[in-house]
Amino acid sequence: MKVPGSEAKDAIIARVTEARADKAAARDAAEKRGGLATELAASDAGAGDRVEFSSLGAILKSELNPSKMADERRAKIEALKAQIKNGTYQPPLENVAQAVGEEISLEVLLSGGALRKAE
Repeated sequence: MKVPGSEAKDAIIARVTEARADKAAARDAAEKRGGLATELAASDAGAGDRVEFSSLGAILKSELNPSKMADERRAKIEALKAQIKNGTYQPPLENVAQAVGEEISLEVLLSGGALRKAE
């Protein structure tokens, strides 16, 4: 009978075992190639824990860069300003109608004291 919650522990142990096997395979391949095995052994000897980031992490970091996002937002705003100035800006009418309807509903709700009555 399995103890509830032990599945997570089993998964962690499996990942650690797999990582150790991958590391051993890398060492074996390095030994076949030559001097790289010595470098691996030296780096593992006293280095302690180590973290390696994937290329996906680098991509996410570059895409979520605040200065890059601010520059893109500024460029979009400038493009919209230019369209408005030229008279070529035509937003979707459904979106405009929805926004106006929501604003009117909010004004009616707040001006009628509906929130105070609900309390």
